Amino acid sequence: MLLVYGVYTCPLMRPFVPLIVVAACAGEAPSDPSTDAVVAPQLATNAKLPRYAAIRDAAGSRGMTNAYLLAGIANDETGLAMCWSEATWACQGPGSPDCGGGPVIAGAADGPCSDEQGGLGMFQFDAGTFTDTINKYGNGVLTVAGQTSSAIDYATWMVKISAYTTDAETDDKARAWINRFDPNDPALVDQWISTVVRYYNGCQPGWSCWSSRYQTYSDGFHLAIDEPGGLVFWGASAGTHCGNSPAVVGEIEKKYLALGGCTSLLGVPITPEEGTPDGVGRYSVFEQGSIYWTPQLGAHEVHGRIRDAWKDAGWEAGELGYPISDEYAVTGGRRSDFEHGSITWDSSTDQTSITLGSSQ
Repeated sequence: MLLVYGVYTCPLMRPFVPLIVVAACAGEAPSDPSTDAVVAPQLATNAKLPRYAAIRDAAGSRGMTNAYLLAGIANDETGLAMCWSEATWACQGPGSPDCGGGPVIAGAADGPCSDEQGGLGMFQFDAGTFTDTINKYGNGVLTVAGQTSSAIDYATWMVKISAYTTDAETDDKARAWINRFDPNDPALVDQWISTVVRYYNGCQPGWSCWSSRYQTYSDGFHLAIDEPGGLVFWGASAGTHCGNSPAVVGEIEKKYLALGGCTSLLGVPITPEEGTPDGVGRYSVFEQGSIYWTPQLGAHEVHGRIRDAWKDAGWEAGELGYPISDEYAVTGGRRSDFEHGSITWDSSTDQTSITLGSSQ
């Protein structure tokens, strides 16, 4: 079943199975007696605004502008809901740090909720069972940023292979097509909506589902632009670039700018923001160091010999955990504190030492 702007309607057929499967008939939402649809409660606008911003910033960290294209799809898949607490009519997926440890929203396209089949999160990624999906996409699929990153990859692919787009035959050209998209150009809007309906939703031209799905995704596209305040919102936080570098966004951007931005000790960014393998944190890598962020600990920089020692100790997955301070001066050297200890650099020997236990 397809979530159509808050209403579930069952497609007549699905011979094409897309990489991403739409939300399923999962739950206990109240039925509309005038139709065979199931009406799903929608997030209030004030609850959706932080989600729009998160999509915008995560896309910006990957160099994608016009992230409303992605948000429009998420509007249609789950009404921008990511967490089961926001959409209790759905199935409960695995726990997510973006949901306070609670479950993400999940579909049940292939059976009852107990079978743990169907899509996960606001974009409804689906590789089979919940475990199959996590194995395919990584733990990042359980976070808003990770979902957005995977959605960028999928959007790039479908624009590249679409029968409706032009001058988008490679990954680079497809990304350029997305970034130069003009929502005021009816021809481009038609190309995008047709691409989404066919390659994301799986409905083919000439099928009875085409016109209704086209309207649905068109509505979600326009809502994603209008609801958060128009195109100014989507262009207002493109992040910090140093020349043609990847963008630094969100809380990591705030820390980076506080340190001096492009002229700071970290130098310019050399990778887009990424999620840590455990699905908890985010990080950006710079010429001379990194900034790591988690919702609980905030953003902190790590650089130089201390960063090298932390890397050798296993990064955040090692015995020290995440950084909880920036590097600071101590007698005879420098130190950074971590969740489970500290690393000290001795200026006289150029050696580092790890101390486990409370770093306070």
